[in-house]
Amino acid sequence: MDIDGGPQDQHTNGSALAPQACQNCRKQKRRCDKGLPICGLCSRIGRICDYSIDSQAAVPSSEEFASLRQKVADLESLLTRTATNNLSATSNGSNGSVPVGSNGSWGNGLSNGSSPANLLSLSPNSNQCAWPGPSTFPSLFFLDSEAFEYERFQVQPPYVKVPPGALTALGSSAELRQMIELYFETVQTYFPMVSKIRLYQHLSNPMHEPGADMALLFLAMKLITSEIPEGAPPQTQLYQDVKSFLSYIEAQNGYSIQLIQSLLLVSLYELGHSIYPAAYMSIGHACRLGHVLGIHDRTAPQMLPRPNTWTEQEERRRVWWAVIILDRFISIGHRRKPFASTDPSLDAHLPTDDSHWDRGQMLVAAPLALSASSTIRAAPFARTCQAAHLLGKVIRHLNDKNLPADYKFNEALQLHRTLRALCEVLPAEAEEDDPTVKPTLCSPMAICYSGLLTLYDQYACTERAMENAPETQLVMQKEAIDGLGDISSQAMDLARRVRTFVDRAGLQRVSPLVVDSLYQAAANYAWYVRESSSPECAERLAELKEILLLLDRRWKVAGEYIKIIEATEFHLASAIR
Repeated sequence: MDIDGGPQDQHTNGSALAPQACQNCRKQKRRCDKGLPICGLCSRIGRICDYSIDSQAAVPSSEEFASLRQKVADLESLLTRTATNNLSATSNGSNGSVPVGSNGSWGNGLSNGSSPANLLSLSPNSNQCAWPGPSTFPSLFFLDSEAFEYERFQVQPPYVKVPPGALTALGSSAELRQMIELYFETVQTYFPMVSKIRLYQHLSNPMHEPGADMALLFLAMKLITSEIPEGAPPQTQLYQDVKSFLSYIEAQNGYSIQLIQSLLLVSLYELGHSIYPAAYMSIGHACRLGHVLGIHDRTAPQMLPRPNTWTEQEERRRVWWAVIILDRFISIGHRRKPFASTDPSLDAHLPTDDSHWDRGQMLVAAPLALSASSTIRAAPFARTCQAAHLLGKVIRHLNDKNLPADYKFNEALQLHRTLRALCEVLPAEAEEDDPTVKPTLCSPMAICYSGLLTLYDQYACTERAMENAPETQLVMQKEAIDGLGDISSQAMDLARRVRTFVDRAGLQRVSPLVVDSLYQAAANYAWYVRESSSPECAERLAELKEILLLLDRRWKVAGEYIKIIEATEFHLASAIR
């Protein structure tokens, strides 16, 4: 049989046919019907059909070989000179620069001085670019993933042009470089999911032109590091631009690891500034996008190519853990809603050491599984993952109203013991670090406190007690009543630690994941003041409100929590009168 589809494949109805099989069918040795303008197989799986003829060049002579070598040498010399002139050294992995055009701007040479008529504004009130045409994405990936994998097809990422307005929003090369450095000095310390070494290597490579997904990531990094003027709403023009840019890339099927990283940074921004329901929807969107890409499970159909380095594989693992963290955290106060992501398996690997990963250095150590004991030393981000996993178990436990009574209280006691065990090791590990450098382990401590206070709040109230319940109900109730005071006190210590750090290093490195635990502690002290009129509790409540007011300058959600506390205090005072 002729694998290229010989004369026996000619149609008898006289319709026009290509003189040879398309390139895709020839490469895969598939039968091609040579239909024009697209063959049947390419049309069925949604790929580009190419009938161009590969020319078979004659064997070059020795003189031609010599000329070709000289041209290659000249090209290498030109690339070396270009890289030297346009890029700063990034070999140590701790510093980096951004490639610039001849006029000092980023990417393809557009500067802030470009004519506005040539720029594509990302503002919702401006003219948008034309909506993309028919999709060339292979629908077989979703319609029958087994057939897709069996045929060894691959998803070819489309080239998405960077809107000039995005380049203008990024500013000059110097401004962009300063913003990237600020991001790694601040957000990366508590939410390390972007590989610093890989980002700088990508930018310093003259053969790689940053695409739309990279421009989007830079805009999201600029958004998460931006400060909101006092009194201004967090839905700034930059926020609207990033959201519009996300839709623009997704409409052209521009899926990549940078896209989900950008979406996670937008979600963190929305969560930190209490932009609801957008935050809840964005985090759910990030979960679905992670499922599409396949980073949640290496055995699932993969949209991304296989990672080439350990650093790249670790980056994907961290991105999916970041999805899980936000998916659990967003559900603390929003009860009876299912998670968008499933619980990771107990043998899932936790992130490795943060500083070594930032430098691209592998550790000579066995990977740490999620099931490992909390007494085994782990990196700060791995501790955040452990805390978020346990928080998810608490929320799932409280949302399940169909648990048998004996199992319910036993599970609650087990969650209490597991979270307290993690809480006991975190302060000691945090004391070993210099608090003036970064607030190490503040996020995992805060998530643990949020989980425990949420658990205790459910079981401390006697009005919620079940009749004819097993003895474990009283045991759990006692642990909850004692735990509310103990964990609120530990959250108070955390608040003071955060304030000390802010006084020394500023607000930029404070994680928004810290704020909920301070609010829950303040709410408990407000309740203690109502019940016992304790002067000590009143002082702690005032101190926590003061710290929340301080954090409101960085994360507006702190101000929203203050409003809730003050409203509760007002209602309590009215009830007493």
